[in-house]
Amino acid sequence: MIQEDRLLNEFLELVRIGSPSKKEGKISRLVAQKLKKLGAKVFFSTEGRSTFSGDEASKIAGSDGSNIVAKIYGNPDLPPLMLNAHLDTVGTDEVITPIVDNGVVRSDGTTILGADDKSGVAIILEVLKVLIEQNLSHPPIDVVFTISEEIGLLGVKNLDFSILDAKYGYSLDTEEISVITTAAPSCTKLFVKIYGVESHAGASPEHGISAIEVASQSISRMRLGKIDEETTANIGKIKGGTATNIVPGYTEVEGEVRSHSDDKLESQTKHMIQCFKDAVNKSGKVVDGNPIFARVEEEISHEFKRFYIPADAPVVQKVISAGKRIGLDIYIHKGGGGSDANVFNEHGIPTVVLGTGMQKVHTKDEFIKVSDLVLGAKLLLEILICES
Repeated sequence: MIQEDRLLNEFLELVRIGSPSKKEGKISRLVAQKLKKLGAKVFFSTEGRSTFSGDEASKIAGSDGSNIVAKIYGNPDLPPLMLNAHLDTVGTDEVITPIVDNGVVRSDGTTILGADDKSGVAIILEVLKVLIEQNLSHPPIDVVFTISEEIGLLGVKNLDFSILDAKYGYSLDTEEISVITTAAPSCTKLFVKIYGVESHAGASPEHGISAIEVASQSISRMRLGKIDEETTANIGKIKGGTATNIVPGYTEVEGEVRSHSDDKLESQTKHMIQCFKDAVNKSGKVVDGNPIFARVEEEISHEFKRFYIPADAPVVQKVISAGKRIGLDIYIHKGGGGSDANVFNEHGIPTVVLGTGMQKVHTKDEFIKVSDLVLGAKLLLEILICES
């Protein structure tokens, strides 16, 4: 029932439209028009702003596009569900040239492809077309396409949830189609400012305190990488100093902690902050009879909250059942990344993450097999048909 050529052409059309985070205006307008042609009630305006009150995503993300919510009416006796994908792509590429070669879609090698997450958008649109064209029975559907997912889930975090009726959902935003992600970690980000004391690096280095050195000593004492089976930690950015002949008086450090355990998340975060404080306390020296120290300021932000959905939950079992019906074994996976699904779960909509077949995402080597794109659509269609 899935039309391969139509699905592929839809996907190619979408990836040709550059939509890095904050520049989703063109693609959000196009997708809104496509949904309207399907007869959906679409909460979106031609000016690139949502028409439902309380949705501040465009303003907060600084985007020229908008979240889109569309209502596809179905069997009112069935609980409504939600289908989700994000419209933005990672990085800054705006001109993408897809190439289809021997059943595989890639970029021309100079940019990402954008299968993350336009493969998800294309699959959802194709499945909706099949449902409507063939008059197949299905539950009422909330379609939610978000903006600025790649820069902190800003679209879904600022979505007007009051308009959603869905009792559970599926987010199409991972790789393997045979794998369903039923758990994801919480994430805390650290932004640390270290203030040292500047001095001439050649004439009087002993009069200064290097903020970079303090940062280095802090990081060298940290537990980083894979802490245990549930927790990871990383220092991702360091910026500081003004010239090689000046003992640096300021350094910024950014990092993150992820964990499936809130207690471990808190413990690891405290450990990393304490490493900075310990290094600052040890930085003291006396210059011209006066004690001087470095100092530290930290900002901690909670990026997204963990979720866990048990294997026997209906939202999971429906996928496993649908997979069996099309000859696909489904495996349950505990993820390490964050996605829109984290926020949907936080708002009480049990949501698992389905694969689309995209591979090597966030790189210029990104690709997707046409056969996987089709298989992802077949699985999603079967899930919805199982609901009827």
